[in-house]
Amino acid sequence: MLKADLHIHTSEDPHDPIAYSARELIDYAKTLGFEVISITLHNKLLISKSLSGYAKKNGILLIPGVELNIEGADVLAYNIKPEDARKIKKISDLKEIKKRKNILIAAPHPYYVYRSLGKKLVQNIKLFDAIEYCHFYLKWMNAPNKKAARTAHLHSKPLIGNSDMHHLWRMNTTYTLIDSKKDINSVINAIKKGNIKVVSTHLGFWKYARALCGTFGSIFKRKVLKQRK
Repeated sequence: MLKADLHIHTSEDPHDPIAYSARELIDYAKTLGFEVISITLHNKLLISKSLSGYAKKNGILLIPGVELNIEGADVLAYNIKPEDARKIKKISDLKEIKKRKNILIAAPHPYYVYRSLGKKLVQNIKLFDAIEYCHFYLKWMNAPNKKAARTAHLHSKPLIGNSDMHHLWRMNTTYTLIDSKKDINSVINAIKKGNIKVVSTHLGFWKYARALCGTFGSIFKRKVLKQRK
């Protein structure tokens, strides 16, 4: 089983100020035993032979990914090309890239408050291959994830565990174990078939509060940076 986190942000992100680089992330992921990761910047694909090579040297498969904001909601797309990302303006546009078998489309944090699909997920459920179980919850306060799990079960979609990481300490509380060979196509196919298992532990009050402050801080910094531009 491959230990994977497929929703991670780094300092190369054009929208969020983040303290660690992609290479620093890879170094850290190695110490935690991760074998598959995806760096999913906001509306930007981070594709580099040198970065993929660096990940491989550290025993990690790096899957190209991006977190697209479409119609005001976030969507995760894996193994697409920069030109694909530029063409996607509406959720319905996902239908075209899904014609390729080696593409994976996932719904991140679909029932949380900020930049989430909400009702649009079920309305467009055929366009999604997987639904995310997010790390951001408490043992007694986890309604968004429970709803995501119900939707996944009702529509026979696999549930993937991710960190949506903006700070290194958030990694390793929620992740996915994938029963697959260690190559991109095999991993994507395994996820689509549901040959996966979500491993998740709630944050606890203080880590949850720290994550909440970090999230609001990122939103504020994003607005400041946007105003300066």
